[in-house]
Amino acid sequence: MTDIRNDQNIPIPETIEQAAHPTPEGVAEHSSAPTASSEGHTPPSEINVTALQAEIARLGAEVEKWREQALRIAADFENYRRRVQRDLPQQVAAAQGEILRALLPVIDSIERGLYSAEQAPDLEKLKAGLRLTLHQLHKTLEKLEVQAIRPAIGDLPDPEKHEVLSTQPAPAATETNTILEVVEPGYLYKGLLLRPARIIVSE
Repeated sequence: MTDIRNDQNIPIPETIEQAAHPTPEGVAEHSSAPTASSEGHTPPSEINVTALQAEIARLGAEVEKWREQALRIAADFENYRRRVQRDLPQQVAAAQGEILRALLPVIDSIERGLYSAEQAPDLEKLKAGLRLTLHQLHKTLEKLEVQAIRPAIGDLPDPEKHEVLSTQPAPAATETNTILEVVEPGYLYKGLLLRPARIIVSE
């Protein structure tokens, strides 16, 4: 008996009995035929895994890049800190040297004045020399940004800039708790109090 087949090469039963009981060959041939959904397509699960693996690799490379940059910055900062610690004593010494260098001319003036007084004692010349030397010293202090604190007689004492050494009875027409005498002037260096002005006030 000749088999009659359809377009899929599957035998067409000639009788109702054959249709109810298909031959193993027809069943096998039909079951082995590939489905359209399984040809030429990648399962969605495999696509998701591949994408995740690529993203993980990208993020790992990004983290490594930032880690290396952080290590470089930390190393640069450590080198800077060590350099500052090494150079700080030299900078302090240089600043102190500038101050001392500015005072050397004043010392020279004092020495010359003493030598002149010893060679030919003259009280008036000695006074003039001392005034000149003191003026020179004040100019030098101004260049070094040292400011003198010289309160005026009759002013009120300032506890932040003045130190009261003692009190005296207030003279006539003088208010209490006012400055009667400036024993020693005070000094400021760039706003920093080096020494308060030492004063005597009325009681």
